[in-house]
Amino acid sequence: MSGETLLKWSNASMLFFLLAFGAAVYGAWGLETELPLMAITLLHVAQIVTAGLFKLAYVLRLVAQSQLGRELR
Repeated sequence: MSGETLLKWSNASMLFFLLAFGAAVYGAWGLETELPLMAITLLHVAQIVTAGLFKLAYVLRLVAQSQLGRELR
């Protein structure tokens, strides 16, 4: 995969996982009185998973920047 394509997809992935994390936080903490316990549990697990996937997308972003010879930030 080319560096430009990887950078594009990793940036899009970071945005997606950030929004997914925000939705999981809202569901787990904002709607906790309205949802069953199993749903709350799954939303807490989703917070952990989406945070990890966000970090993975960030690492891929660093790889893409390195391939393109750009400053790593």
